Amino acid sequence: MGSKDDGIGTIEVSGEGRIKAKADRASVRLAVVTEAKTAKDAVAENAARANAVIAAIKALGVPESALATVGLSVGPIYNYDEERRVSVIVGYQATDALLADVAVALAGEVYDAGIEAGANESSGLSFHLADERPLRRGALQAAVEAAQADAEVVAAALGVKLRGPDKIEVDGGGAPITRSVEASLSKMSTPVLPADLSVSARVRVIYSYRC
Repeated sequence: MGSKDDGIGTIEVSGEGRIKAKADRASVRLAVVTEAKTAKDAVAENAARANAVIAAIKALGVPESALATVGLSVGPIYNYDEERRVSVIVGYQATDALLADVAVALAGEVYDAGIEAGANESSGLSFHLADERPLRRGALQAAVEAAQADAEVVAAALGVKLRGPDKIEVDGGGAPITRSVEASLSKMSTPVLPADLSVSARVRVIYSYRC
C-alpha cells in the first residue's frame, strides 16, 4: 500500500491464474543406433535403417513436416587392451535421432511402427498443446479477477473506495508446462494416455483509492 496524499493512496496487488487441459499433441523421440567395423559402414547401415523408420511413420499418415532429425553422429568404439594398457578402436557407432510431432491418438502407433521398422533407442515422449492461446487468455482473466478480488478485500478492510486500476503489468511467462514420460522398447501396441498440462498467467495491478 502506498502513501496517502490528501486522502488518496494506492493499493498494489498481484494475481495468478492457471488453466488445465488435456494434451492433444505428443512428441515421440526415436533413434537408430548401428555399430560396424568402419565409420562408413556404420553410417550407411544406419541411414538405411533410419529411412525405414521414417517410411513406416509416414505410412501412418504422418506428414514429413511433422518429422525432424534431432541428432546425427558417428564415433569410434573403444576397447581397453589390458595387456598393452591402451584403448584401441574396435569399431564405429552411428546414431540418427528422430522426433515425430503427432496427435496424442496416433503416438502409440508411431512409437510401435518406428520400433518395428528398426529404431532401437527411445528417450520416451512428451506431451504438449497444439494451441495454448485460448488457455492463456483464460489464465489471464483468472489472474486479473484474483488481483481485483484481493484489492477489494483490502479496500473494504481499510474502509476506502477503490479507483482505477491505474496500472497493470502482465508477466512474460505463461508457457504451457510439458510432461515427459519414458517408453519401453519391449512393448508393442503401446498405450499412450495424455497428461494434464497447465498454462499460467500472472499480473500486477495498482489501484488508487480515496478515503
